[in-house]
Amino acid sequence: MDWMQLTLQTSKDQADFVSEILTGLESVSVTFLDTKDDAIFEPPVGETPLWQHVTITALFDLEADQAHIKQMLSQICNVHEASFELLKDRVWENECKKDFHAMQFGEKIWICPSWEDDSDLPNDAVIIDMDPGLAFGTGTHQTTDLCLQYLDANAPKNCTVIDYGSGTGILAIAAIKLGATQAIAVDNDPQAVVATINNIETNQCQDKINVLHTDDEGKLDPVDLLIANILANPLVSLCEHFSGLVKSNGRIALSGIMENQLPMILDAYGEYFEHLKVVQKDEWCCVSGQRK
Repeated sequence: MDWMQLTLQTSKDQADFVSEILTGLESVSVTFLDTKDDAIFEPPVGETPLWQHVTITALFDLEADQAHIKQMLSQICNVHEASFELLKDRVWENECKKDFHAMQFGEKIWICPSWEDDSDLPNDAVIIDMDPGLAFGTGTHQTTDLCLQYLDANAPKNCTVIDYGSGTGILAIAAIKLGATQAIAVDNDPQAVVATINNIETNQCQDKINVLHTDDEGKLDPVDLLIANILANPLVSLCEHFSGLVKSNGRIALSGIMENQLPMILDAYGEYFEHLKVVQKDEWCCVSGQRK
């Protein structure tokens, strides 16, 4: 089915009001987007923040009166650059496939979606079969990239591993395929737990990876490597907990850290870990170290 898509710009303060007006004008969906690429990280608990400058897209039936909609918006609220365009019907699953191809991380790790042939990949490739989905972590974000690069350069052969904040389970799967003997994937999001279980089965790692919701974490035995791709504030609050989950001389790799957050991470983890090393990609950092 084809649609008419309205795109307009407004302010943070006006966004909810504009959305209500569009709904009243019989829009079938309203979406908020960031106008100026001002990323929002770690919002306060219970808050759903918006950017200072918001781009709104709304879908209408083809028969919608465009002139009337624009007139009503201009009279009632403050919007800019409102314009309509025809949105042709597409097979949206195939649209996603156009933008997601096999990707390489380090020397050996490859993430390959189900619709791509992996026969052309190098013979020594460590292939993770994974399609993009709702849970976070398919390798495209810098933080996941940094963790995969770490695992590729520091293969956890014959090691036990915890992937804390597992998302899709990609890091636990990579660890097993790089030679880890056992891994535990932990996440506080039920959707992530389901995604991890599904991806583990797809990659035939279910005998070596145990998946837990944080509510069911209980007492875990210390491991040789703990890798956590979450965010800086949770990393700080979990520092003492993580220290108890890593064996003496074991390793840790932390990601989800912005450059300006490095001091608090290094300060917190310096109490328990030594030889701390920072690797950076764009504004994101990965901190690794060894348990004292």
